[in-house]
Amino acid sequence: MQNILLVVGSPASGKSTISQAIATRSAKGVHIPVDDLRTMVQGGVLHPGPNWTPELIHQLKLARQTATDMALRYREADFLVAIDDFWDSFSQLQEYATLLNQPNITPIILKPELSVVLARNHARNPPSEFREHMDDGIRMIYADLEKQESTLKAQGWLIFDTSNDTIESSVTRIITLLETSTS
Repeated sequence: MQNILLVVGSPASGKSTISQAIATRSAKGVHIPVDDLRTMVQGGVLHPGPNWTPELIHQLKLARQTATDMALRYREADFLVAIDDFWDSFSQLQEYATLLNQPNITPIILKPELSVVLARNHARNPPSEFREHMDDGIRMIYADLEKQESTLKAQGWLIFDTSNDTIESSVTRIITLLETSTS
């Protein structure tokens, strides 16, 4: 049975890039970016911001449930699956509870140093009109992760500081961990 990786972190932590690279390196790999599922909503799409409305929470829940369903179906077809999503301080990602109770699920938090993530966020092109808000969101996520790190580790989350890694070295570290944990 293939693995499903749930790769989370703050914006600009490398979730999408690393998840895509892991899926690409696999003989049969699928990358499910939850942001892409959320933006499939064309009329009425809402994005995380300072005001979390019931509709935004509903859209996040739908996207995460869809990602879970897709991941399980692709795994049934013998694909390695890498889901990427942001760490949600509000829901604590409870929408993934069903997924996390399945076998061969590897929950990963990418947590490079805060200064590295903020620099990456400012280097993004094109510059986002929400950059300042994103910086605040990144800081909030880091504060939340700091408070919960020992609990998350006890729950089986693997936390990677990728500050000094290349994309390739991060991918290699994660794949090596998967290979050693399944052998």
